Amino acid sequence: MRAEVDQPPGNPRAAYRAVQAGLETRVLDHLARNDRTGLSEEDWVRIRRGFHGIRGTYLDPLLSPSTRWSNGTLPVAELGSVGIINATISFVPLAPSRRIDEFVAALEAGRKTPNLDFFEVYRSMRQVFDPARSRGCLVLIAERTEGPYVLAEGLTRACVLVSRLAHQEPVPTSVKVLLGVSSEARTWPWF
Repeated sequence: MRAEVDQPPGNPRAAYRAVQAGLETRVLDHLARNDRTGLSEEDWVRIRRGFHGIRGTYLDPLLSPSTRWSNGTLPVAELGSVGIINATISFVPLAPSRRIDEFVAALEAGRKTPNLDFFEVYRSMRQVFDPARSRGCLVLIAERTEGPYVLAEGLTRACVLVSRLAHQEPVPTSVKVLLGVSSEARTWPWF
């Protein structure tokens, strides 16, 4: 499995799209150039606060200086073999392999997640999700560009696409991804 990289490593702008509204243009410019030295401690506090507001502290390792970011695409046919992060440890009993395709098969069999909200959101989104209107991209983490990948953001969307593919329903051939590569990824508690 390999994500096709559209943009050279080093441009993390997409990683911060969700928090752009709260960041100054100067900070975004530094992030776009992967110039972390030009950012003050106060800037990093604002960036972290934005991440925490989205998903909590489990995304902190994404801010590691060792992470190199690339925008790219991943074939939907390969999405099922992407791993689920350990932060969703309550989902592991449904997918001991931690693969998205195994998790989706459990959901399709009617097995509910301990987090009932996720199960209900998935069922609802399964009916109405339109990939063409999706604004964000899936966030993948890996130790190497060629994978294996672990999904850090976008589990519901990924599950819907894998389910639709399994049922031979129309899906795009690929999805946009933001790929964070770090040799330290395996040391992160949720990898």
